[in-house]
Amino acid sequence: MRNACTLLAVVGLIEVAVFTAPSVHAQSGRGKAPQDHLNAAADAILKLKSAQFTLTREGAPAFLDEKTGITFTAAQCLYAMPDRVSCNVKVSSKNGTVLQLTRVWVPEGTFQSNPLTRQFGKAPADSSFNGVVLFARTGIPDILRTSVQKPQLAGGEAIGGKNALHLKGEVRGDKLNALIGAGSTLKSEQMYPVDLWMEEQTGNPVRIHVTEPEGNGWLIELSAVNEPVDIPTPKLPEPKP
Repeated sequence: MRNACTLLAVVGLIEVAVFTAPSVHAQSGRGKAPQDHLNAAADAILKLKSAQFTLTREGAPAFLDEKTGITFTAAQCLYAMPDRVSCNVKVSSKNGTVLQLTRVWVPEGTFQSNPLTRQFGKAPADSSFNGVVLFARTGIPDILRTSVQKPQLAGGEAIGGKNALHLKGEVRGDKLNALIGAGSTLKSEQMYPVDLWMEEQTGNPVRIHVTEPEGNGWLIELSAVNEPVDIPTPKLPEPKP
């Protein structure tokens, strides 16, 4: 009888341990509300000291300069807090020639290289895309905090050897246009599916994807977070006498 009571006591203790222990999902943070994850990603962006990122246009090319007919499909970029960004941009002219130019945003202004001579000059006055805005409080962080509708956790994935959470939602075109600038093809009143992948441990965003109709879209991928980068202010050619 004593052995039976002892056995029942042990079973009871095991049951208590099982039902009171935190679940794997809770320990990993997946028990949080989707908006809590979005807020964490927004906070992580504002804490970034530096990063490398790519901006890829999927589907039809987007205009970098509509007046001259120059379009772009991809940009390789560097960011240094709080307000320095440099992007090597793959562009195509009206006649289909593919070239590369560099656009730099620094406190002294916005500069752009000539794709043929590689010399820098002031960027066109109507260049509304601003790489620095992506990381500013009013950029991606503000969208993640206030503008993602119907957020949901889609699961976890391994990206670059790290565990990432995948979140889905919808964002109005006018909110996204403020980031993309004149090259945007998004309609202000329309809702667009947005996907975010963020590191589970740090909250740092890894990928952000905006889906448009007809196979078009935008993809931002971040890497080399907080590694040293150098973004000097471009030197302009001496004025001709």
